[in-house]
Amino acid sequence: MMPSAWNRSLWDADPLSWFTTPNLPLAAAALTLAHGLVMLGPAGQSGLRPLVQAVALAFAMLALLWVHVATRPRRGPFTIARGLVAVGFASAALVISAIGYRGESFTPELWWAPPSLSLLLLAMAPYVSPVRLAMLGAVLITAALTTTLLLVVPYQVTWPPLSTLVIALFPIVIGMVGGMVMIRVIIVALARWHERPLQVPSARASDDDLVTAVDRITSARIAPAIAVISAVLASGVVSRSDSVRAAAIAERLRDELTGEVDRTWIERVADGRAVSVDDPERLADRLDLAQRTALRALLDALLGHADAQLGSAHIELRRTAGGAIAVALRIRSTLPEGRRETFLAPYYVSLQSTVENLRWRSGPVTAVEFEIVGTPRRRTTVQRTPEPGTPGGPVAR
Repeated sequence: MMPSAWNRSLWDADPLSWFTTPNLPLAAAALTLAHGLVMLGPAGQSGLRPLVQAVALAFAMLALLWVHVATRPRRGPFTIARGLVAVGFASAALVISAIGYRGESFTPELWWAPPSLSLLLLAMAPYVSPVRLAMLGAVLITAALTTTLLLVVPYQVTWPPLSTLVIALFPIVIGMVGGMVMIRVIIVALARWHERPLQVPSARASDDDLVTAVDRITSARIAPAIAVISAVLASGVVSRSDSVRAAAIAERLRDELTGEVDRTWIERVADGRAVSVDDPERLADRLDLAQRTALRALLDALLGHADAQLGSAHIELRRTAGGAIAVALRIRSTLPEGRRETFLAPYYVSLQSTVENLRWRSGPVTAVEFEIVGTPRRRTTVQRTPEPGTPGGPVAR
């Protein structure tokens, strides 16, 4: 069973997508800096101790810069400990800012520190699970609640205590809840996406086309049963031969429906395309969400592109002596070599982050081999070999 969507991060589900947006924490840092400078400058919220506010803003920036450094691909997963370091810096920024306002009344709705904590949660969202984001958000909410009660409420004359607390905590709660919902929605969508059948590039079907195709397939499947029922209605008598035919049709339909349910996810993906799957032990269902997403994206890159109308693939899965799952692919693509390399490069990066012993060979027949030991704990080394003189496919050992 794959982990629940509440316990999986976007990075776990699809490492590739977050290679294309590596500067999300930097963008959040830029927004924090711009918002802080506006609030402390033109908005007149620097108070009696502007240098203290500057130090607090520096800590808020440090929290986001730490997230940027800690989420680089080579550093592996963003752990809860790394998240707590960022939360510590952000909480320090909030406390220092509140100390800077101590003894004076300021406008709490223009306080720059709580929105910076919200931006921190959103910057961490792609790299933590909803459960972990809730834990980190709870720490920030606790710090903001305590700080506001002790250092802001006693000197606030514009708003009553409860309103001051709501104003201070609202951005953080919104950042936490919004991040959790975003993570789960995307993960559920990815889980459904990787089992979507491969599109036929030359004929992108509309919704009406798909409905028509489903109706045609269903009609063909139940046509023999309709013929038997029509014959019985016409004669008004159920003969022994009618009973035998009905039993045979029912058995065939049962076998077809059972076979549909028993197919692995990759067999469902390959339905209708030139993709053969050799998986007698149904090992494909043991791949986790990130591995399925990466493998599906690799097939999409070579077989789902508009210029790859004649592409084909063979996928083989075997269990190794050590208990791992060896996966071997032979993908024949009609794309020119340069474009093929351009399309495939990021997918190898994605596979590298989720599997072990990744090996690949380019050429008219792209050969890819890797092993799946379990939940990946380290990055693998990609071994690339030049195109051989005679095409040869990978062999799963």
